[in-house]
Amino acid sequence: MQKKHVLLFLFTLCFAFASRAAELPKSFSNEYTSTALGFKVTVTHSLTPQDDGTYLMRFFARSWFASIDETSRLRIDEEKQQIIPLHYKYARRVLGRDRDAELTFDWATKTVTNNVQNTTWKMDIAQRVQDKLSYQLQLQQDLVNNKEELVYQIADGGRLKEYGFEIVGEEMLETPLGKVNTVKVKRSRENDDRVTYAWLAKDWDYLLVRLQQEEDGDAYTIYLGKAEVNGKKIKRFD
Repeated sequence: MQKKHVLLFLFTLCFAFASRAAELPKSFSNEYTSTALGFKVTVTHSLTPQDDGTYLMRFFARSWFASIDETSRLRIDEEKQQIIPLHYKYARRVLGRDRDAELTFDWATKTVTNNVQNTTWKMDIAQRVQDKLSYQLQLQQDLVNNKEELVYQIADGGRLKEYGFEIVGEEMLETPLGKVNTVKVKRSRENDDRVTYAWLAKDWDYLLVRLQQEEDGDAYTIYLGKAEVNGKKIKRFD
């Protein structure tokens, strides 16, 4: 396992999910850990309500040599069960390969302004386009509604990308918080050998408990270590 593969794993961890309920959670704060090539990777993922009625979603992953910090300010249209991204920021810090990006959504004109490495441009978007964090809540909402087509258009790097998911089955998992019954979800990528699996706790509002990426015969896995949903800590599953 090479360092570059650890970096790829770190950079793709934003597949991670929030927990869901009959209604989307008002807040959550979850922590995940992994060890790859002797490097500890720590991931925190949170959703926090703001005073203006919007929500701030944050994903922060770090190891000793790299970090990624992503935030998305969004609205939740409960009537239409739609997640509406407003402003997204991305910051990568890794051994001289830093990268910054910022996306501002204008739904009146259906455009998004991209600012990547201090270069700015606009592009047209469709009504249901998501950013790289907001789609996670939209996916959770669609799972609640038992939707079978889990495909999303994501504004990423100045162009639209398609993220597709499928439910592949159920599995009982042993986790640091005990044994738990899960639903296994798969994400595949076109023209890419990477495959990512997520295990979500079926009886705990589909909280992500395990995430695994497979590539070139290697597997990189993170586990849930701490979880808090709507102000309540989850101590044990069993």
